[in-house]
Amino acid sequence: MSPLLLTGRVERGEGIATGLGCPTANLAVEQGVIIPALGVYVAETILEGATFPSLVCVNDGRTGNNLKLEVHLLDICRDLSGKLLSVRLISKMRDLIPWESTEQMTALISKDLETARTWFAHSGS
Repeated sequence: MSPLLLTGRVERGEGIATGLGCPTANLAVEQGVIIPALGVYVAETILEGATFPSLVCVNDGRTGNNLKLEVHLLDICRDLSGKLLSVRLISKMRDLIPWESTEQMTALISKDLETARTWFAHSGS
């Protein structure tokens, strides 16, 4: 896939990802913007001129009609509320998987974070 750049302002989320050990910056996707398939991606996030390796989940929310990007900057802990982010989706890691328990989702996120860190370690980014 060719990298795709999406830009948006961070909105307040529900805090679900934070509770699962992976705090995210939530970007609403404007109507009419073309995005790739729903799923989990390795990405680069541009914030205030700096670029950060990231893990991004493109999903449609719990209602199925609230398209958003959940952006996690790897190994960075900052309050990003209201900040303008540009996110370059680089490579899809996996499709979304329905989860039955918090423990299952926490384990899956942990594996995704490990996979993303390994990807960046080997990509030279």
